[in-house]
Amino acid sequence: MEREIVRLDMDRDFAAFEELSVISFGQATNCNKEMYEWLFDMNPYNKSGNMMYLLKEGDKVIACDGLLPNELYVIGKVLLAAHSVKSMTHPDYKRQGIFRKMTENSCERGKQDGVDVVIGLANDQSYPAYQRFGWPTLFEKEVYVKPILINNILRRRIKIGFLADLGNLIFATFMKIKLKGQLDKEIEYEILDKVPEEIQQCWDKFKSKYRVLLVRDYKYLNYRYNERPDVDYVTLLARHKGQIIGFAILHNAVANGSKMTSAVEFFTDPTNERYIKALANGLAKYCYDNKLEYAVVGTGHYGEYRKVLLSNGFMVTRKPPKNNMMIANILSDRVTLDEIIGHDKWHITQGDGETELDL
Repeated sequence: MEREIVRLDMDRDFAAFEELSVISFGQATNCNKEMYEWLFDMNPYNKSGNMMYLLKEGDKVIACDGLLPNELYVIGKVLLAAHSVKSMTHPDYKRQGIFRKMTENSCERGKQDGVDVVIGLANDQSYPAYQRFGWPTLFEKEVYVKPILINNILRRRIKIGFLADLGNLIFATFMKIKLKGQLDKEIEYEILDKVPEEIQQCWDKFKSKYRVLLVRDYKYLNYRYNERPDVDYVTLLARHKGQIIGFAILHNAVANGSKMTSAVEFFTDPTNERYIKALANGLAKYCYDNKLEYAVVGTGHYGEYRKVLLSNGFMVTRKPPKNNMMIANILSDRVTLDEIIGHDKWHITQGDGETELDL
């Protein structure tokens, strides 16, 4: 039967797309049609339509691969980048060169739409294939976690409920007192249920202090967090003398039975240890105020983020994240590999890539 690569049509193809997603990633994969319409069709960086492509054999979807376009700031330049997402092939059609064919199609379509560089966070299954394709590895992502409440940890270890609760009470009381003493009295915090337009000023003020990161202006943050239909995010602002000097955007969830928050965005002056510490302390305070058990933050090695986080109670996770190898394929002459290779050049957050989208 003849095969063809087509652009994803939500009305015509979503049921088959959903079926392949479940086969490829399991029942936990996000199958919310409204979410995918927002993510693919409503992306403000699309040029000629969504950039998700299906390989169909008749009416059957046997593979998928595509791009999520956005902007990338590279040493003062603003490029059109795109994340590689939803790479999947039906298990009955493996070892036929389909993965390579779909990847090449996505890159060619991206190039036609002006994409300068494709980036992706590959997992242990897809990473070897990208290496065979010749995609360079930019860095291996790290994730940092800070325990806030430890009752569940203690219950798993000592198996005695009242002792676990007592241990947690002692730990939490000590850490809250310690945090109170560390809070910067000149910095105030504001909690919002939307990203405000005023956040643009923070991006404009500090962007030139970075080397490589996704553009985090109001256009992007509004689309990514205000307009998403299936998740409610929390915005934490840090202000000094009334001006926003940093922000974190938080996704509260339950993971392995524990209430936690993931800082999907974590942005301030990367050279200012005071501001980074204040933002980290604001995140910890929010967790204590809302009885969350731990906080997760992702960052790169550029600037002082890693140093400050590790000195303020955050730890590198024992296991690396599932999608942890940052890879790239340069499509234009507007950017070079030397400009973007290396963890020391990047600021990257939990919101980058497809993991936080539950794809």
